[in-house]
Amino acid sequence: MLESCRMELKKAQAVLERRKEPGYRLEQVLKGVYQEAAGSYEDIRTLPAPLRAALEREAPLLSFVMKETLSSESGDAHKAALRLKDGLLIETVLLQGARGRGWTACVSSQAGCAFGCVFCATGRAGFERNLSAEEITDQVLFWRRFLKAAGGEGALSRVVYMGMGEPLQNYEATAASLRDLTNPRLFGMADRHLSVSTVGVPGGLARLAADFPQVNIALSLHAATDELRNRLVPANRAFPLKRLAEALKSVIERNRRKVFLEVVLIAGVNDGPEDAAALVRFVRSTGCEYLLHVNLIPLNAAAPGFEPSPREAVHAFQETLAARGVGVTLRRSLGSDIQGACGQLAGRHGGRRAHR
Repeated sequence: MLESCRMELKKAQAVLERRKEPGYRLEQVLKGVYQEAAGSYEDIRTLPAPLRAALEREAPLLSFVMKETLSSESGDAHKAALRLKDGLLIETVLLQGARGRGWTACVSSQAGCAFGCVFCATGRAGFERNLSAEEITDQVLFWRRFLKAAGGEGALSRVVYMGMGEPLQNYEATAASLRDLTNPRLFGMADRHLSVSTVGVPGGLARLAADFPQVNIALSLHAATDELRNRLVPANRAFPLKRLAEALKSVIERNRRKVFLEVVLIAGVNDGPEDAAALVRFVRSTGCEYLLHVNLIPLNAAAPGFEPSPREAVHAFQETLAARGVGVTLRRSLGSDIQGACGQLAGRHGGRRAHR
């Protein structure tokens, strides 16, 4: 029996065993669902009709129903609102890579979030519950099916845990979902094409690095002094910067892999020369600056009272880091017109084109 967190797969295997189907039927199911992104068992024509009907009745493919999808005017971002079985609503986003190369699924790990970052719509919405591993991986399956149905170019090649919630506060489900995503008989994705973003839970960072050494880690830093980070990221009161620096050093020394620091730039709040200098000091305090890379992210319209940094301030910030030997990239923002960009997911919709 194939080990998996996916209840749908366990139910499918039970159907096959009860019907005493030959062993190759499971491989046909796996190929149809995960490699060919079948919209239903009825689409897997290698299965006999009675078996397709039994699977449709007893092993539904997704753990939610799609409420609505929105597409950006540029066509390089899509957002879906998904209704879970208990009625809660989560959001997930599909983003096109630079120069049209492949697609990235941005998945949620919780319904809501308990950490309350002040510029993040998810944090302001509050916490409902953890998602199951199946609910996490189903978001990837949903987008694979979406791309197939749309007939668009490029495959879903990357997954980032940067949607709603804090993945390391839901570690068991996050870990189980990572195992299924990298299982060659299921989603078959490469570890290095998966990224987990966290506000910084030191014990969780160490555990993730030990269990999945090739998975990318992104730390949502946003400020490099405790005074300012306490305001922007309240979790910093429990996990202050000194502990985070020690945790980062331990992770890097263990895996010898680059870790990313995410910084959303907010006008007049964290985008000044003193903020850039503090970030340089933080990076150097780890002793591993050669394996830390800063991603600068434009603030999206999500938080009342905050404004995006002007272009001149962003470039000055970037130049300060680069001049002092800190690796830095200015990330492009996708999906803001459908409330699907960084910090905008909150289980509600507003945008241009809706598909029901």
